[in-house]
Amino acid sequence: MSPKVMTLDDLKLIKGAHAKELEHIKYIKEFRNKTIVVKYGGSALEVQKVISYLIEDLIFLKQLHINVVLLHGGSRQLNEVLKSKKIKHESIDGIRVTTKEILDHAVAEFTKVNKSIVDEINRKGQDEIKGIGINGNEVPVTISEYLDKAKYQYVGHIVDVNVEFINALDSQYIPVLSSLSQTKDHQALNINADTNAAEIAKKLNAYKLIIVTDKDGILGKDGKLLSSVNESQIKEMLEEGTISEGMVPKVLACLSAIEGNVKKVHIINGTKQDALVNELFTDSGIGTEIVKQSKLSKIKYA
Repeated sequence: MSPKVMTLDDLKLIKGAHAKELEHIKYIKEFRNKTIVVKYGGSALEVQKVISYLIEDLIFLKQLHINVVLLHGGSRQLNEVLKSKKIKHESIDGIRVTTKEILDHAVAEFTKVNKSIVDEINRKGQDEIKGIGINGNEVPVTISEYLDKAKYQYVGHIVDVNVEFINALDSQYIPVLSSLSQTKDHQALNINADTNAAEIAKKLNAYKLIIVTDKDGILGKDGKLLSSVNESQIKEMLEEGTISEGMVPKVLACLSAIEGNVKKVHIINGTKQDALVNELFTDSGIGTEIVKQSKLSKIKYA
């Protein structure tokens, strides 16, 4: 059964009678039949209500005939397991050193997270929209090589994406991918979820990549939220240290996607209800968009 075509009355009913209908419709027309890759992670993954917010938005997008692919992390869940089992772990250059023991726990935890998201999509989708889980250690949706086995052990970098595994899915389904990959010899590898999302977005020729986290977006030197920045401004902010710590890998993934011809990338706070819809379907948005060089000459504040 194919998703039904949404009308303006449906939009008012689902997202509220006070929605900016014309603004919404403009973007709905623009994004129809386009692919949007969404990466979901951070502490937002720990709160069931927040997961429900995102899933409601994803189902809404599918009903509007917008193709969505969801990628998720699971680092916080893995950290809790390692802590409970008193397994020591370290990071080098922001990358988790993944021993065979840690990899086994990562596979188990990421698989649990994947199943819980798929189950929630299926529950809320009510047979009209369905989720389908794809774990990269089981299905070779991405092929990777060791990033530096001596240094990071079972950590990979993606060298190929088998987009046919995703494109073969009926429009009824939302693919849900974990941050796991495998080598050509079928050895499972841990992959940075932001990098994973960027590579898949590029190979799918996605219209947008949206990084959903528990942060509002990119902050300027004055601590204020930036609504729009371009590539060179981002690189300057990285050099200056304005962008630091956990935001760095997210921003680097965004730059990679932009350079790979993804039209726009966004970083938004997914802990707020209707976050995804409000970022996509309003002129102002709620987070930070990163655009190509020619699109913006001045940093734009929220």
